Amino acid sequence: MGFFSWNCKGCNESIKAPYDIPDELAWQNEAVVINSDNTMVSGPYDGYGRIEGYWADNEFDREPEMWHGKCWTEAEEPREYSGASDYAEDQGFFYGCDCDE
Repeated sequence: MGFFSWNCKGCNESIKAPYDIPDELAWQNEAVVINSDNTMVSGPYDGYGRIEGYWADNEFDREPEMWHGKCWTEAEEPREYSGASDYAEDQGFFYGCDCDE
């Protein structure tokens, strides 16, 4: 299975995988997930669906609400599920390529 990710509910940028991430984007690897039952997990995202060993899309309803840690804090730390995040077109890894050319 390859990389996959979701877009942050706050800034709509992908939750980034930690591999070859530029220093200026390293903060986008820290994630907060809120599930529909309002359970939460936070930590670095591995690029393959896990945060701190927790499967973000598998444990409950497969539709997590995802935030960058920084965006979640700036949004006053919401703790109630507001809906699923969109899947990231860049898969949280291919954000530096010009793939359409």
